[in-house]
Amino acid sequence: ELLGVVRCVHKIKGFAFARGKAIRLAVASATNVVEVHSFVRDQGFSLSSTFNMYGHVTGIRSIALSSDDALTCTISKGSAKVWNVSTRSCVRALPLTKSDKKTKSAALYALCCAFLPGNAHVVVGTKEGTLLLFDYASGDVIFSDEEGHDGAIWSLDIRSDGGGLVTGGADHLVKFWEFEESDSGEPSLIHTRTLKMSDDVVAVRYSYSQDTSKRLVAVSSLDSTIKIFFDDSLKFFLSLYGHKLPALAVDCSDDDVLLASAGADKTIKIWGLDFGDTHRTLHGHTDSITDLRFVRRTHNFFTASKDKTIRYWDADKFEQILLLTGHIAEVNCLAMSKAGGFVLSGGMDRQVRVWERTKDIVFLEEEKERELEKLFDKVDGSRGEQGIGQDDDDDDAGDRDAAPQSDAAVRKSVVSIAAG
Repeated sequence: ELLGVVRCVHKIKGFAFARGKAIRLAVASATNVVEVHSFVRDQGFSLSSTFNMYGHVTGIRSIALSSDDALTCTISKGSAKVWNVSTRSCVRALPLTKSDKKTKSAALYALCCAFLPGNAHVVVGTKEGTLLLFDYASGDVIFSDEEGHDGAIWSLDIRSDGGGLVTGGADHLVKFWEFEESDSGEPSLIHTRTLKMSDDVVAVRYSYSQDTSKRLVAVSSLDSTIKIFFDDSLKFFLSLYGHKLPALAVDCSDDDVLLASAGADKTIKIWGLDFGDTHRTLHGHTDSITDLRFVRRTHNFFTASKDKTIRYWDADKFEQILLLTGHIAEVNCLAMSKAGGFVLSGGMDRQVRVWERTKDIVFLEEEKERELEKLFDKVDGSRGEQGIGQDDDDDDAGDRDAAPQSDAAVRKSVVSIAAG
């Protein structure tokens, strides 16, 4: 006998019956929403409650930490969420939408974010070129510039003195903004300067120097070069070239001695900021590297990649320290705590993972042996599968000659390499 049918808006990934006298069914959907349906005789199932505050519906594109490491903000298409790091709980969920004449509300695709000094406001850059500033306590958008950039805002960074920020977009522009208090007492953004580049700006990053005459701005563009400018005069300083594909992430050590860059060519390059020389090129990731963050007061850094891994590197000894696995999809972003006690990661699997530093001693030789064993096991497994398939095909193949493989099937292009 059919008692009722449960209908959900999105694809159902799982369900479970709740304990108790009443018949209640908890349904998990593909959009990270949990719906509870109650059963009433002669009426069937009806939706009684929905839990949609926790978790992102789509992949996480950027993650930012507050200055005291107490809060973190994660953004994705159409939503921004503020979390308490210690309790792992969601403090505020904010929809990112804009009003349109054709549709009442359209979701904004957020790409980058950062906490403003004071940790009460968050600035967000979107794919539509809109720059948003919202108060996470009230959930109100206090500043919005829909013409911040003519294209996607791929990257933004807060200046080390906390007085402004820089944004880089697909319109070939690097824009500098100053924080200013409005009449209502809320902060707003004032556009002060613009730097014109020859190609799309992929990433921007300030150096950590407090001296205005020594503070630098690193700009990575789509032509696979990284250009360094002085912040006060925007005078050109260095040009770093060597990447075969665009560098998607750049970061400076806090003593402004080193700059590390990583990108779609799966390599990490370590540069000296005094002369712009290449110290070393590191290999390890098997797909595009999406983010890179230095650990404060050290020359160690973390990298995230589309190969679902996070790696920890030593920029002085030029070797890998740790390999962190756990994500089941591409890792898009990293956020490093000020004291270096933990690192946050987010990706297309809609997970935010907290990696905490422990007191366990890491032996680099053992880590290298463990990685080599995994590599050998992977090679042996693939050879075994090829052998089994070859034995099955021998009877049917006969004396058939192997046809030469098409050049188009093996030719590598920029598009294919960038797509991984």
